Amino acid sequence: MTDAPSVLSSTTGPIRTVDENFCGLRVGTDLVPVEHVAASVARFGHRYVGRIYTEHEVACCQGSPSVVAAGLAARFAAKEAMVKVLRPVGHQPDWRSIEVRRDPAGWCSLALSGEAARMADEQGIREVAVSLTHEGAMAAAVVVALCAEGDTHADADADADAGHEER
Repeated sequence: MTDAPSVLSSTTGPIRTVDENFCGLRVGTDLVPVEHVAASVARFGHRYVGRIYTEHEVACCQGSPSVVAAGLAARFAAKEAMVKVLRPVGHQPDWRSIEVRRDPAGWCSLALSGEAARMADEQGIREVAVSLTHEGAMAAAVVVALCAEGDTHADADADADAGHEER
């Protein structure tokens, strides 16, 4: 009986990760219960909102309490998804350094500042796209980022592995 081929290898060797194949395509996603955000707003009010969201984000989330909570939850999901793309070691950036910007035509983008911008720059992240949604009790976001060739941690890890194999 022969062993079935491994999902993590091929006849030519280990299958490369997306980071290795596409010079740093990264994806982050997050799902947030709207009620969790609504409860935080109700309990902590402006303290919570001011610690997590920028003025622009708050201004984009107007209406009934349920509409506000859904919009804020989607933005929180986007921030979490961006943190997953940044892959912080040690500590994560301030929530407000990851801002969801809403275009007057309706789509959203991300603006990074401070620590989040520094981390993205260090990792060679050059382009970021975000998609947000909320329906009923849940809000979600997906962030896709492209890294410049040669600037990714995957390249550094591959170089380190290559050096290790030569010993």
